[in-house]
Amino acid sequence: MKNTESKKNKSNEDINSDSPLLLTQYSSKASQLIKSFTKNIRFLMLILFVITGMTILDLSMDLGFINVLSDETIDSIIIVVSLFLIVFTILIVRPLFRSQSILEKWSNLFDKNAIRTGIILSINNKNKEEILSALSETIEQIAIPLQNYLSKSDKKEFFDISFNGTKFNILIDKSTIKSLDGNSLKNTIQDYGSIIVKITDGIIEKDLTYSFIHSLQKYSKQEGNKIGLAIIIGESINQESYDLISKTKDKIINENLILIEKLRTDPDLMNLNLP
Repeated sequence: MKNTESKKNKSNEDINSDSPLLLTQYSSKASQLIKSFTKNIRFLMLILFVITGMTILDLSMDLGFINVLSDETIDSIIIVVSLFLIVFTILIVRPLFRSQSILEKWSNLFDKNAIRTGIILSINNKNKEEILSALSETIEQIAIPLQNYLSKSDKKEFFDISFNGTKFNILIDKSTIKSLDGNSLKNTIQDYGSIIVKITDGIIEKDLTYSFIHSLQKYSKQEGNKIGLAIIIGESINQESYDLISKTKDKIINENLILIEKLRTDPDLMNLNLP
């Protein structure tokens, strides 16, 4: 049994945090936990009925209506049943905390997939202007302030920001919002967190991902800014990069770093008129 459970846990770990398979995995786990709780609730109700019955019996004996058992015996039964009820309640409530964690991961996975899909559909190539515009259309929490800001800005203040020898192709934080009328966006970004994008023309490999994660951690620590969203966009994604993110102990990185695969579009193919 232990070997089976260990193999099952290992197979679950092998599925990276960006895998669509996790949608099915999390929903299945949540469903099992909810079924377990609804199944045990009947036993909980039965115990409550027993306690209620014993209490009514004890009250009837105190009033002199019936005399079946001694008061000490009934009190002992009520105490034993109550202790059993407490233990049983703890056992059936524990899965609820597990299901809460699963549903939180499920929600985060949906959010990441929605952002990934929105950006992929909104851009033709890995162009900074297109990506910035896609961010303003995809991320609901910052959409309106960012769109208003971009309509009055040349956008260049967000591009190619160097930090400790690392270049962030796009950085939206309180330091890069320059315009005088950017207070609304600045307040929104402080609540949501900084948005950082790294663009590569090649494969998103493990070394690149590790370097980016390290830069994010240094940025957050030195600047004192929380990270709301971090993105790496490349031609393709190495499986080791997925594994690196899923296994990192940094919860912020694990939940807020998204890898996006976007192949370069050939302009000749785009302009090709098929008969």
